[in-house]
Amino acid sequence: MAGKVITPRQLAQQWLRLPNKFEVNVFNFETLVGNAAKKIFRDSFYLRRFNSAGTFSWQSRRDHKPHPILEETGALKHSIVWERFHSNKNRGVKLFTDPDMFKFSNRQYIGYSTTVVDKISSYSIRIFDGFPK
Repeated sequence: MAGKVITPRQLAQQWLRLPNKFEVNVFNFETLVGNAAKKIFRDSFYLRRFNSAGTFSWQSRRDHKPHPILEETGALKHSIVWERFHSNKNRGVKLFTDPDMFKFSNRQYIGYSTTVVDKISSYSIRIFDGFPK
């Protein structure tokens, strides 16, 4: 048998603090995911394409000026923010363009990113940090 042998009382003691530990881990996970998603979408401006697998470079502007219009002020890039949300049955992180930071009527939905999904998958194990193995 591998591992340390413990008594039933020691096992119970280990599990007493875990509900709080789980809550802390979920909070930390939300923070990791929120910051990672924000960075991934902001990186799209450097990549000049949506940061997801199988995407193509942004099309040239219709007025034939250089494409860096998205970088002229940085307002759109810096308006990408995240926040936690909680309801009776759900909790999570939402990523959005803050309308107070970037005022434009034809904003496009940020969209699904395989890069974000991969990052979430790599962080998901962190929810159980500090739990008995």
